[in-house]
Amino acid sequence: MKKEWFEDWFSSKEYLDVYNHRDIKDAEKIIDLILANIKLNKNSNILDAACGNGRHSILLAEKGFNVTAFDLSKTLLNIGKKKAEQLNLNINFINADIRKFFINTQFDLVINLFTSFGYFDSDEENFRFIKNAFSMLNENGKYVLDFLNKNFVKKNLIPHSEKIVNDKIIIEDRKIWDNRVIKKIQIISGREKAEFMESVKLYSDDEIIHNLQKMGFKVDKLFGDYNGESFNKNSSGRFIAIFKK
Repeated sequence: MKKEWFEDWFSSKEYLDVYNHRDIKDAEKIIDLILANIKLNKNSNILDAACGNGRHSILLAEKGFNVTAFDLSKTLLNIGKKKAEQLNLNINFINADIRKFFINTQFDLVINLFTSFGYFDSDEENFRFIKNAFSMLNENGKYVLDFLNKNFVKKNLIPHSEKIVNDKIIIEDRKIWDNRVIKKIQIISGREKAEFMESVKLYSDDEIIHNLQKMGFKVDKLFGDYNGESFNKNSSGRFIAIFKK
């Protein structure tokens, strides 16, 4: 069976070099925005979907919430587990594919942050976890999606960029093809060269809202960036949506 692009990429040691700008300050912004707009008790259950190395999970656990977090990448999960252990935080980290994840715990909040959506070929696969999340939420639970703003990406895509991180040259080439953002990533370290790719389907805000409303979700609040600016279809860099069950 052919490997999907994210299996190698998210398990690679180079992933965190490419996204080194997505640091703890970045995570603090989105978590502060979420908590400022969703009332939660200290003992609330929170699920961090496609949690990566646990940046958001750790911040939430530090605030006293009961956090469950899952990701496909064992490499990133191990980084998160190690950090949580160092901070003496009890986070339930689970290795799982987002398409197959379902547990019987009822959550007060499910978060799906940093564009961890749209990876798959079919709409059914892309929206499957959100449908499952509806079932895993308490009666008044909330679901938060942090995704690309399709209109903004189409107008502002940067075709080529280069940077140096930890003595590695990182070259990124981007294009939009078949309604997907395709990114080729080359990482050069001395004589070694590694290549990866990303492929994310572009959904408009209207398409996402329509699909979630069909599941039973209601739109609560929409934001266009981590600072809490209102969402604008044309000018917002992100589509950050809080849905309520």
